[in-house]
Amino acid sequence: MTTKRKTLITKTPVCRFQYTWVVEADTKYEPMWKVTCLIPMDDALDLEKELEGFLQEHKQEVKAADPDKKFKLANKPWSYEKLDDGEGEQDYFVVKTKMPTGGINRTTGEQWHMTPPVLFNADNQLMTEDEKQKVNKCGQGTLGQVNLRCQGYSGNFGVGVKIQPQAVKIHKHVEYVKSAQDFGFDAPSKAVIPLEADFDSDEF
Repeated sequence: MTTKRKTLITKTPVCRFQYTWVVEADTKYEPMWKVTCLIPMDDALDLEKELEGFLQEHKQEVKAADPDKKFKLANKPWSYEKLDDGEGEQDYFVVKTKMPTGGINRTTGEQWHMTPPVLFNADNQLMTEDEKQKVNKCGQGTLGQVNLRCQGYSGNFGVGVKIQPQAVKIHKHVEYVKSAQDFGFDAPSKAVIPLEADFDSDEF
């Protein structure tokens, strides 16, 4: 049985962007619009509480619908990471958002398409096509906010929450410059600290 709950719409505070594909989709695997949000912990407390609360409510709803069944918790699209911001290591709340460009309905065989994220400039104006092309590639140091569409799910991959980027506001754009990773060199290791809830059993 597949269980879904109502949608949560929220937004990030101003944060650093990483792996930004909001103008053109990332087509390396399944075509996706996506952006990873690096939020300093001091600025992330409200959003963390909101997302964790949403997940807990969804887990309760799933369990209430089938109390005798064991459910497995899927990987969360958020985590804690220690990252070097150029002035030393800092704790970040990292939120990974992604949204498929479309797909095929398994029941009807019909194609469906998603609407791309709505893009705004720093003046809260819809981006022109010229502006979109300028921010098509975002480099380290790009700052912005993302309007998040969060929805609970349960199925073969477990019980969890997916987060999609509905709209994106670019506060400061930094031009993308190729890094060592673009040429196949390994990225430096970084510590990933699980959220407190991850220390619980991944079954419920």
